[in-house]
Amino acid sequence: MSNDRQFETVTGDFLDAIYVGTAESGTQEWHDLRSQGIGGSDIGTIMGLNPWESAFGLWAKRTGQIPDPPVDNWSVRFGKAFEEPILKIWAEANPAWQVLILGTYRHAKFPYMLANPDAIAVNRKTGEHIILEVKTARSYWDEVPPAYHSQVMHYMDVFNLQRSYIIGVAGWDWQEHEILRDDFEIEVQRNEAKRFWDHLQAHVQPSWDGSKATYEAVRQLHPDMEDSEVELGDLGSRLLMAQSDVDHATRDLNALKSQVLDRMGSAKYGVLDGKRIVSRQARGNGVPWLTIKKGK
Repeated sequence: MSNDRQFETVTGDFLDAIYVGTAESGTQEWHDLRSQGIGGSDIGTIMGLNPWESAFGLWAKRTGQIPDPPVDNWSVRFGKAFEEPILKIWAEANPAWQVLILGTYRHAKFPYMLANPDAIAVNRKTGEHIILEVKTARSYWDEVPPAYHSQVMHYMDVFNLQRSYIIGVAGWDWQEHEILRDDFEIEVQRNEAKRFWDHLQAHVQPSWDGSKATYEAVRQLHPDMEDSEVELGDLGSRLLMAQSDVDHATRDLNALKSQVLDRMGSAKYGVLDGKRIVSRQARGNGVPWLTIKKGK
């Protein structure tokens, strides 16, 4: 089967979604399309599932208060370079499906919801359509990262589809995960997307979420510094109390880590009820340190 048949390009309204346009990722035209609504790469951030960006930071960028520079790091370049080869690998392993490449689409009923999936595949016999989203990562995952799960759920909502697959390479292992439509999740995400979109239109900031990403975004909001004072009131009192709590917690944590390291001796792993919760790690011939597995 030829690659031309496998990778048909689609423009115009498709399934239940309305065509918005097609633009190369990262271009000004692409940013202009993205500014018209909430896309799949936004929804994980809005839901608090993106470890690298917060809803506040996204809001500040989309309202033009802090810069939104193009991301051109190794991970992004690697992902772009391998997107088509990964789709070809999947297509060769699934000849019953034709791979379609689409542009940007909007939800027929909720125009603030945009979707630009990597591909949609259609079964040549049954006519079923599924979302295909390609991901690459340096580290192996044993389950789909939550932000990616919410992304394809968003796409299934826009196109009114029932299934999607996240495919790709993580830690040099092939990944293929089926995600089924969940109407409850979709409703929750749709509501949060609408709330965020309303905040954007009214220039009303989202709630403080306590993330480091929000702190870094606020740092960018006020880069200048002048020799003046601001009365902090109750906010200042809460800040001092929180810092005191952190200081006490840090001392307690260090004491516990010291005791655990001593209890482990030369063992690499520490377990609780049969599950590994800590490990000793080292670089080269260096002295080992303790790594704690964070709870979900």
